[in-house]
Amino acid sequence: MRFSVAVLIAVTCIAVLPANSIAADNVLKVSPGTVNFGAKSVGSFTLKSTTITNTSDEAVFLSLSLVRSWDDFSGGRIESTCFGEFSFEPILLAPGESCTLVEAFRPSEGFEGLKQDQIWVATATDPESGAILETEEILFLGRAR
Repeated sequence: MRFSVAVLIAVTCIAVLPANSIAADNVLKVSPGTVNFGAKSVGSFTLKSTTITNTSDEAVFLSLSLVRSWDDFSGGRIESTCFGEFSFEPILLAPGESCTLVEAFRPSEGFEGLKQDQIWVATATDPESGAILETEEILFLGRAR
Protein backbone atom coordinates (compact mmCIF):
# COMPACT_ATOMS: atom_id res chain seq x y z
CA MET A 1 0.00 0.00 0.00
CA ARG A 2 1.37 3.44 -0.96
CA PHE A 3 0.66 6.61 0.91
CA SER A 4 1.19 10.14 -0.33
CA VAL A 5 1.93 12.93 2.06
CA ALA A 6 1.35 16.53 1.10
CA VAL A 7 3.13 19.18 3.07
CA LEU A 8 1.86 22.73 2.97
CA ILE A 9 4.17 25.51 3.94
CA ALA A 10 2.59 28.82 4.85
CA VAL A 11 4.65 31.90 4.22
CA THR A 12 3.67 35.08 5.95
CA CYS A 13 4.66 38.37 4.44
CA ILE A 14 4.44 41.48 6.54
CA ALA A 15 4.79 44.83 4.84
CA VAL A 16 6.05 47.63 7.03
CA LEU A 17 4.54 50.88 5.83
CA PRO A 18 6.02 54.31 6.39
CA ALA A 19 4.21 56.50 8.93
CA ASN A 20 2.65 58.63 6.16
CA SER A 21 1.39 55.68 4.08
CA ILE A 22 -2.19 54.49 3.68
CA ALA A 23 -3.69 51.89 5.99
CA ALA A 24 -4.53 48.67 4.16
CA ASP A 25 -8.25 48.73 4.80
CA ASN A 26 -11.08 49.60 2.42
CA VAL A 27 -8.88 51.24 -0.18
CA LEU A 28 -10.78 50.00 -3.24
CA LYS A 29 -14.48 49.80 -3.94
CA VAL A 30 -15.53 47.66 -6.91
CA SER A 31 -19.08 48.21 -8.13
CA PRO A 32 -20.40 45.78 -9.10
CA GLY A 33 -17.97 43.09 -7.96
CA THR A 34 -19.77 40.52 -10.09
CA VAL A 35 -20.93 41.40 -13.61
CA ASN A 36 -23.37 38.93 -15.12
CA PHE A 37 -23.89 38.97 -18.90
CA GLY A 38 -26.55 36.27 -18.50
CA ALA A 39 -27.42 33.85 -21.31
CA LYS A 40 -26.59 35.37 -24.69
CA SER A 41 -27.18 34.03 -28.19
CA VAL A 42 -24.21 32.55 -30.05
CA GLY A 43 -22.66 35.28 -32.21
CA SER A 44 -24.12 38.18 -30.21
CA PHE A 45 -21.83 40.90 -28.80
CA THR A 46 -22.39 42.61 -25.45
CA LEU A 47 -20.32 45.15 -23.48
CA LYS A 48 -20.58 45.52 -19.70
CA SER A 49 -18.42 47.26 -17.13
CA THR A 50 -17.51 47.67 -13.50
CA THR A 51 -16.16 50.73 -11.69
CA ILE A 52 -13.17 50.73 -9.36
CA THR A 53 -12.89 53.63 -6.92
CA ASN A 54 -10.06 54.71 -4.60
CA THR A 55 -11.94 55.22 -1.32
CA SER A 56 -8.84 56.20 0.68
CA ASP A 57 -7.54 59.67 1.50
CA GLU A 58 -4.30 59.15 -0.47
CA ALA A 59 -3.40 58.36 -4.08
CA VAL A 60 -2.78 54.69 -4.91
CA PHE A 61 -1.43 52.77 -7.86
CA LEU A 62 -4.07 50.47 -9.33
CA SER A 63 -3.06 47.44 -11.34
CA LEU A 64 -5.31 44.81 -12.88
CA SER A 65 -4.32 41.21 -13.52
CA LEU A 66 -6.34 38.78 -15.62
CA VAL A 67 -6.38 35.53 -13.64
CA ARG A 68 -8.75 33.38 -15.71
CA SER A 69 -10.71 33.85 -18.91
CA TRP A 70 -12.72 31.80 -21.39
CA ASP A 71 -12.27 32.52 -25.10
CA ASP A 72 -15.68 34.20 -25.39
CA PHE A 73 -14.56 37.15 -23.22
CA SER A 74 -12.43 40.03 -24.51
CA GLY A 75 -10.12 40.99 -21.65
CA GLY A 76 -9.61 44.68 -20.93
CA ARG A 77 -11.38 46.38 -23.82
CA ILE A 78 -9.94 49.57 -25.29
CA GLU A 79 -12.86 51.46 -23.73
CA SER A 80 -11.45 50.65 -20.27
CA THR A 81 -9.91 53.53 -18.32
CA CYS A 82 -8.17 51.37 -15.67
CA PHE A 83 -4.98 50.80 -17.67
CA GLY A 84 -1.98 52.97 -18.40
CA GLU A 85 -0.68 53.88 -21.82
CA PHE A 86 1.00 50.49 -22.34
CA SER A 87 -1.64 47.77 -22.08
CA PHE A 88 -1.80 46.47 -18.48
CA GLU A 89 0.35 49.25 -17.00
CA PRO A 90 -0.85 50.45 -13.54
CA ILE A 91 -2.50 53.84 -13.16
CA LEU A 92 -2.44 56.36 -10.33
CA LEU A 93 -5.86 56.91 -8.76
CA ALA A 94 -6.29 60.07 -6.68
CA PRO A 95 -8.50 59.96 -3.56
CA GLY A 96 -12.11 59.44 -4.66
CA GLU A 97 -11.10 58.89 -8.30
CA SER A 98 -12.62 56.02 -10.29
CA CYS A 99 -11.89 54.09 -13.45
CA THR A 100 -13.94 51.67 -15.53
CA LEU A 101 -13.08 48.12 -16.60
CA VAL A 102 -15.03 47.26 -19.77
CA GLU A 103 -15.48 43.67 -20.95
CA ALA A 104 -17.04 42.13 -24.02
CA PHE A 105 -18.82 38.80 -24.25
CA ARG A 106 -19.25 37.17 -27.66
CA PRO A 107 -20.63 33.64 -27.20
CA SER A 108 -19.43 31.02 -29.67
CA GLU A 109 -20.85 27.67 -30.78
CA GLY A 110 -18.05 25.70 -29.17
CA PHE A 111 -19.11 26.84 -25.71
CA GLU A 112 -22.88 26.70 -26.22
CA GLY A 113 -24.72 25.89 -22.98
CA LEU A 114 -21.63 26.31 -20.80
CA LYS A 115 -21.33 28.78 -17.97
CA GLN A 116 -18.21 30.87 -18.49
CA ASP A 117 -16.32 33.21 -16.22
CA GLN A 118 -13.52 35.70 -16.29
CA ILE A 119 -11.65 36.75 -13.16
CA TRP A 120 -9.63 39.93 -12.70
CA VAL A 121 -7.72 40.94 -9.57
CA ALA A 122 -7.47 44.65 -8.77
CA THR A 123 -4.47 45.55 -6.61
CA ALA A 124 -3.90 48.87 -4.84
CA THR A 125 -0.31 49.68 -3.89
CA ASP A 126 1.26 52.53 -1.99
CA PRO A 127 3.02 54.83 -4.52
CA GLU A 128 5.88 55.56 -2.09
CA SER A 129 6.67 52.17 -0.56
CA GLY A 130 5.22 49.83 -3.18
CA ALA A 131 3.43 47.91 -0.41
CA ILE A 132 0.23 46.12 -1.41
CA LEU A 133 -2.65 47.80 0.35
CA GLU A 134 -5.59 45.77 -0.86
CA THR A 135 -6.69 43.30 -3.53
CA GLU A 136 -10.22 42.83 -4.87
CA GLU A 137 -11.51 40.09 -7.16
CA ILE A 138 -13.78 41.06 -10.06
CA LEU A 139 -15.93 38.34 -11.64
CA PHE A 140 -17.56 38.43 -15.09
CA LEU A 141 -20.09 35.68 -15.88
CA GLY A 142 -21.83 34.62 -19.08
CA ARG A 143 -23.40 31.66 -20.86
CA ALA A 144 -23.74 30.93 -24.56
CA ARG A 145 -27.19 29.80 -25.70
